[in-house]
Amino acid sequence: MKLALVVSSAVIAVATAFPALADALTIYSPQGGERAAWIAEQAKAAGHDIKLLNAGGGELFDRLLAERNNPQADVVLGMVDTSMALLKKEGFFQSYSPPWAKDLPARYKDAEDMVHKFWQTPIVLAYYPDRMADAEAPKSWLDLTRDEYKGKYVIGATGGQTTRMYLAGILVRFLDADGEVSDDGWNFLRKLYAHAIIANDADSQTEAFKSGGASIDLNWLGGTFKLAKDLGANVKVIDTEGGTPIISEGIAIMAKTDHLDEAKAFVDWWGSADVMAAYAAKFGQVPVLPEALAKSPAAVQENAKLVKAQPIDWDAIAPKLDGWLQKIELEIR
Repeated sequence: MKLALVVSSAVIAVATAFPALADALTIYSPQGGERAAWIAEQAKAAGHDIKLLNAGGGELFDRLLAERNNPQADVVLGMVDTSMALLKKEGFFQSYSPPWAKDLPARYKDAEDMVHKFWQTPIVLAYYPDRMADAEAPKSWLDLTRDEYKGKYVIGATGGQTTRMYLAGILVRFLDADGEVSDDGWNFLRKLYAHAIIANDADSQTEAFKSGGASIDLNWLGGTFKLAKDLGANVKVIDTEGGTPIISEGIAIMAKTDHLDEAKAFVDWWGSADVMAAYAAKFGQVPVLPEALAKSPAAVQENAKLVKAQPIDWDAIAPKLDGWLQKIELEIR
């Protein structure tokens, strides 16, 4: 009987203490909870025998580096542009072009055919109109350090992909001529943290909104909608001045996989138009494959036009981001 496992982030830390399933494809992914369960269920129904290991994007990235000499994963699914760019640069992936890649816009694949993107994810600024009047809402990410927003927004742990991406989106606004963050940028971030509610996990972040203390959400688009649904409240996404960071999650096959045929078959299945459209219908995620977007619900197609993209060169940022996050952890957070 085929087995599909969804392992929580608490378990992933000790996963290597147990022998891997000989015939299961091991997939590392930050997709957790209901999304991980859906992926496992749909993959099993399509005949793919997978073991899906879930943790935060930063935790998974560190784990992959730690396993460099003894890799456990066969496929990496759902990590963001910067993480995938660095892993590719370090030689973790191998070239493979799935059938659906030929129809991807150029910005969603690399020249070496190692990383292919499948979702477009805005990292949004949103607010709850029952707690904050429209006229009082911030217009830009840079408005957050104004005194009236103190204690009104939540910053998550830097191990989470979403937090990493909106911090990066803020810091790139302060790059000097050499591509480094200026003193003004670091001072802005110090004030941003000083005014924030700091949440170390998803539960404490949700609790900040349940208690009524928070009214501004810094989140990925689907997370914003899910939180609002959990709260039973209306939420408004802001098309911010200066643009919204938009990231794309990718999929790649590990260079040292022992399950190459199975990995190729899974990648072929995962990024196909029908699977991406089904995921869009279930979770509201915006696919980047044109055929998949055309098959998606009208609301998803509208979400694709919801915000203007902030111009960010994610590949250029990738080598710098880890140093920025270390400085945040050691000197600011």
